[in-house]
Amino acid sequence: MNPVTSDAVLSVRTLTKEFTNPEGTVFTALGGVDLEIMPGEFFILLGPSGCGKTTLLRSIAGLEQPTGGEIWLGEERIDELPPFKRKVNTVFQAYALFPHLTVRENISFGLEMEGKSPRSAEVQTRVSEMLELVGLGEFGKRKPHQLSGGQQQRVALARALAKRPSVLLLDEPLSALDLKLRREMRAELKRIQVDAGITFVFVTHDQEEAMSMGDRIAVLNKGTIAQLGSPRELYGSPVNRFVAEFIGEMNFLTATGNADGAMTAGGTHLPAAAMIEPIPEGESVTVGVRPEHLRAVDRGPINGRIVAVQFLGTDVRLCLRLGGDEEVWARVSLDYEGPTALGSEVSLAPTERSVRVVRP
Repeated sequence: MNPVTSDAVLSVRTLTKEFTNPEGTVFTALGGVDLEIMPGEFFILLGPSGCGKTTLLRSIAGLEQPTGGEIWLGEERIDELPPFKRKVNTVFQAYALFPHLTVRENISFGLEMEGKSPRSAEVQTRVSEMLELVGLGEFGKRKPHQLSGGQQQRVALARALAKRPSVLLLDEPLSALDLKLRREMRAELKRIQVDAGITFVFVTHDQEEAMSMGDRIAVLNKGTIAQLGSPRELYGSPVNRFVAEFIGEMNFLTATGNADGAMTAGGTHLPAAAMIEPIPEGESVTVGVRPEHLRAVDRGPINGRIVAVQFLGTDVRLCLRLGGDEEVWARVSLDYEGPTALGSEVSLAPTERSVRVVRP
């Protein structure tokens, strides 16, 4: 293949990775992945366990040797280089801080491995810059055990950034933190990434984490990219059922197109105005509508009985069983005054252009 000529800081070209199990069976972890990541992007690799996202990250870092394909950092091909010769750094789930070293010494460690003196003005200035960047300016003399989990995560981040990599790889670095701290650290990570001006490639299985931080997201499934786009694109226009189910919540119904461009789904007739695209007359398809696009009304096309109620603090989820065995979830606001008791009858109506055909 020819050298990369785009403006991408990181390019992955038809990357494959196969593992052989002890029984001799071959498992394909990556099945020909193509990616271009631009300078300064906060790029997310998102997907369920076993989809290939960590294998892809480790291949970029040089911790896995691909079976085929190429990886380019700018105009330099790096898939055949050892990890220490790649201008990338990795932050793992386990921060691997040295317990006997201070925060400053942990941050300067990578620079020392490059042959720089820890007492040099260059190293001391860089360490101070990193401490300020991650908001730990007054913590330089502390040991890791004197820090909270979030502070330790920032030290690991500062250590990785101190070497000024072209790309920083992050393998689920927030997974060990509690929910409140994870949410705080998302905002901090985004701020640090923007301030540092470095491309981040972040692996997670948490869609909320991905949607709140990512400029673009690659959703992986079975070793391939199911869809690549901005959070808004993935949520608003999923290309298939896997993405529609994995990003947010979605109700699925079997629908048949009617002559007027409307449809019949779940035993109900939904108007053409509800459809994002018309269904040809007589064609049977799967359609999806998100719970927040179903509103409770006095008289609507979707009628059922409440079989579950979930109070979420910000709103309320109602599960309705329709005439057959199909069920739909709706999200109603806290000021909803309609019935919520189990067994109560409720009518729902989809908002305009909120029902989409869902491909396999």
